[in-house]
Amino acid sequence: MAGKPQVSLALVGPAGCGKTTALARLCSELGAFPAEEHKQCQDLAWELGRPSHRHGWMLDRLPCEREEGTTVTPTLQTFKSQSCVYSAFDTPGREDFVSNFLSITSLADAAVLMVSAASGEWEMAVESGRARELALDCFTMGIKHVLVWVTKMDDFTVQFDQARFEEIKKAVTAYLKDVGYKQKDPVPVVPIAGLSGENLASKSAEMSWYAGHSAIESLDALGSMNRPAEKPLRLPVLKVHDQPKAGTVVVGRIETGSIRIGIKVIFSPSGLVSEVRSIYKAGEPVSDAREGDIVSIGLGSGDESEQLRPSDIRRGMVISGSTDPAADAETFLAQVVVLNHPGVIRAGYCPAIAVHTAQVPCEFEELLSKVDRKTGKDSETNPASAKSGDVVTVKMRPRALVCVETFSAYPPLGRFAIRDHGRTVGVGVIKEVTKRPVPKPRSHNQYFDPSDDT
Repeated sequence: MAGKPQVSLALVGPAGCGKTTALARLCSELGAFPAEEHKQCQDLAWELGRPSHRHGWMLDRLPCEREEGTTVTPTLQTFKSQSCVYSAFDTPGREDFVSNFLSITSLADAAVLMVSAASGEWEMAVESGRARELALDCFTMGIKHVLVWVTKMDDFTVQFDQARFEEIKKAVTAYLKDVGYKQKDPVPVVPIAGLSGENLASKSAEMSWYAGHSAIESLDALGSMNRPAEKPLRLPVLKVHDQPKAGTVVVGRIETGSIRIGIKVIFSPSGLVSEVRSIYKAGEPVSDAREGDIVSIGLGSGDESEQLRPSDIRRGMVISGSTDPAADAETFLAQVVVLNHPGVIRAGYCPAIAVHTAQVPCEFEELLSKVDRKTGKDSETNPASAKSGDVVTVKMRPRALVCVETFSAYPPLGRFAIRDHGRTVGVGVIKEVTKRPVPKPRSHNQYFDPSDDT
């Protein structure tokens, strides 16, 4: 693994598009699964009469996921190509699990948007608006690199038909441009078949008409990611759990800065402090990690009076060091683009915002101005309302504790999606933040040392 670029991926797609099957088959072909565990999973699938899930159940492990055949909770799976190491998140496709989906997309360097070529399934993704919304959410959460894999090319309604692939490619490319992906080079669109493994790890003889990359080649073509310049540590918490040897373990992506064993870190909002006892990256122990890495951080299993419990930490908290520590926001000024709101927005409106791994209710306390989209200058002061298509500067007040930053200083913590009526109705970037004072650590916690310059 040493020396290879590391890339974090979010695999997204409508429910039933074959996303989990395709990722699991790719991981199987690349030898990413433990052999004995994979064999047990395959035997179980055959025994229960569900052989098509013999690979996918390595990712979908919950009983409800296996019974219903749908992903509920995100799964992190590492796999390696000849040139890169990938940390891939298999995300839920159903709209009622959108909170899990948005938290994951905030961690990714790149997204693989999967859409089904099967007759009726692609049409449903279009008619419901789900395909477009997934693309919009990826763009909103700051994912700059996107690829498209067209799944189920082996379906009996498709039979590797080139015309069907070209139809979908044309439509999905238009969606991506519409939501903001307007890069000079065209977005790679790759036809695949997850069940049979066609065009995943190697080119497919069934699609001789296709001259482009295989799925893994399309990922490798991304190359190494550009990382931000060294800044103070910011690591939004994705999940937390307990392990017998490591104690409390926190999982998340280092957005800025670095972390190493032995340093003291602050969890905000809360002011809780602990020492980093172990770090795992791509399933392997390391002594340090830097921006862009997805890590599991062990906080140790020392004296109970000093040990943070999993119940002390929650998703959406931000880990930082004592130099420029993160703090929760009292209010913030944001420039908001209203995308698709069913009515008008006035002061007092209180939707949810998804920012990094957190989702909290947030009030539009005051509409300060409307912004002309062409000039970028204020066109109206203190507007009474805003509607779809408007760009407004808003004073916002979180109605739950949350850490945010200005977009100019910490981009991953300074952009957000606005969720209402089960949809993304707007996006915003944070211009200014009024922060609350950083809470003092609990008196029983002996790890905090204000003189530490981590």
